[in-house]
Amino acid sequence: MAEQLVVGAGLAGLTAATLLARKGYEVRVLEKYRTVGGQPERWPCVDVTPMLPDRLGEYLGIPLGDPQIKPCKRLNGYFWGKGPYDVPLGRLNLCCVERGPRKTALDGYLRDLAEESGVRIEYESPVLGQGEIAALPPDTIIATGLYAESFDALGIPYTMGWCYGTKGTIEDKDSEAAIYFGDYTNDYAYWACLNGIWMILFFTRNPIRRSELESFEDEAGRTEGLHADEWLYGYGPTPTRKLSNPRLFASDKILAGTLSGMIEPFSLFGVHGALVSGKIAAMAVEDRSAAYLEFRRCLRSWREMLLQRRIYNAMSMGMRRRAIIGLNETLKHTGDFGAWMLTGMFRAVPGYRRVKKGRWRTSCVLL
Repeated sequence: MAEQLVVGAGLAGLTAATLLARKGYEVRVLEKYRTVGGQPERWPCVDVTPMLPDRLGEYLGIPLGDPQIKPCKRLNGYFWGKGPYDVPLGRLNLCCVERGPRKTALDGYLRDLAEESGVRIEYESPVLGQGEIAALPPDTIIATGLYAESFDALGIPYTMGWCYGTKGTIEDKDSEAAIYFGDYTNDYAYWACLNGIWMILFFTRNPIRRSELESFEDEAGRTEGLHADEWLYGYGPTPTRKLSNPRLFASDKILAGTLSGMIEPFSLFGVHGALVSGKIAAMAVEDRSAAYLEFRRCLRSWREMLLQRRIYNAMSMGMRRRAIIGLNETLKHTGDFGAWMLTGMFRAVPGYRRVKKGRWRTSCVLL
């Protein structure tokens, strides 16, 4: 078969590359950095996301689970200086996911699978700018993640986000997390640990003031005993600017991961959508129509959730505080029923409900 090109060795790109190599394609992956998963200084770290690893692995045709992904054992909530609230996990199916190039991390695991399948990864091979992307062969898969250069080159609208992150090692806890809401951010911050490491991500959709970071640092130290030696500052685009953001194709190229809009638009859960989009991008190489139908099925509630996010953005901080604390109290008193209501928020996680309910098994989505 002819060579298939993939740009980006992240979750989406490596998933697509592996599936295509298993079909007999000669797959070459171009990666900007010297390792998989994006910026090397970010790794290793831990994401928290709704996921059913066994069912998602069946959907992808790639086994998923321990040690890269483990169910979250505990989730503490700290809301405007109060807590900890023991957030009932119930039916939430939250998992901790290690990210980065280690073999215990999801990116490293997918790299190994890709290479075992015959994929050739070329590191330090950036593809930047509209001209370089346009010169790539038709049906090249572009999966370059949270980098504004690719969004600008392809004319994809985005909203900028800002974040601080820090990490460390831990021995006495595993697969636990905490979430923080406060006046210091119009989004949230979280802490998570897995496989001997912990990380904090503090982000917002407005530039972060030093005073806001210091307020959060004080709360993180007081509540979970977390202290950062240094913070890594970053910013990047999120595909939540317009209701029309999600797109599978850009001219004769195939999009995957964040670039395609396969990210939950309210809380920005991205791991599940990245993996699902990798499968869909691989499908698109052989059948664009079937891939587009699957893409639409996996994003049915995306626009609705983006509209809810816009309503949330318009709320005062006092209204947000009452809503978040009220939601947690509802979960506490209604148990599994409350968790069932909250999982309604997860329907916009690309492919989550489709995978959970097994609806794809009865369709013609096979690779």
